[in-house]
Amino acid sequence: MLLLLALAGCGGGLPPSSSVKVTVTPAQASVKVGDTVSLTGTATGFTASLIVEWWIQESRALDSNNDCGKLDSQAKVFTGCPYGFVMYHDATDVPSLATYYAPQTPGTYHVTLRMTEYCCSFESMDKAATATIEVTQ
Repeated sequence: MLLLLALAGCGGGLPPSSSVKVTVTPAQASVKVGDTVSLTGTATGFTASLIVEWWIQESRALDSNNDCGKLDSQAKVFTGCPYGFVMYHDATDVPSLATYYAPQTPGTYHVTLRMTEYCCSFESMDKAATATIEVTQ
């Protein structure tokens, strides 16, 4: 359904990659173990509806099937997320709002946002941005 929605907005093809920019604010943050930080993802240059995804980079590197990013409508399941967890509000809203839930282990973690525009014969273009989160005692 989301793919059909994205394809429906495609008129003249994909925008030039050089004209598209995705950002996460704040780009860097510091939180205490177990705390949260609110993140906002924005984009410029896309020309149609987007599909939005957030994930924890370290979790995706450990297990591509468990990236520890979920829509707010899903259960908050932190099992298997040693680097924290990110919940986001909608898979198509821009700006995109997300909340990072810090783990109980201090360290530096990376929350990645990817926005993808689909178009014409299933072509797609995506751009990503990453926030660096320092988790302290």
